[in-house]
Amino acid sequence: MATILVVDDEPDVVEIVRFRLEKEGHTVISAADGPTGLISAVSRHPDMVILDVMMPGMDGFEVLRRMKNDARTAQTPVIMLTAKADFSSVAQGWNMDVDNYVTKPFEVDDLAETVKNVLTFRGKLASA
Repeated sequence: MATILVVDDEPDVVEIVRFRLEKEGHTVISAADGPTGLISAVSRHPDMVILDVMMPGMDGFEVLRRMKNDARTAQTPVIMLTAKADFSSVAQGWNMDVDNYVTKPFEVDDLAETVKNVLTFRGKLASA
């Protein structure tokens, strides 16, 4: 299974995502703000990052931009998980080459399926 970094400043979101993904056998690590998330992405080399947009310190788009510009994290799959559902934000995410853009509120089972599909497509998970 995969190691997944969840970067979100809402502890309840982190815990529900952690619970569901660990149920699938994944290892979940987390960060509560953008700078810590970026450091974790570089130092921990997760198989995937689930990234919120609105966070203290550095927003998710800036974290994503820095990840894409760093050879150590440029190929890491990223799913945006955010309440930013306006057209401009969604377009910005897709234009920054995210693997998927999921808006809050979300169904945790749908997110788990999206994680599985992205990891399988990106070759980070053997297809079931």
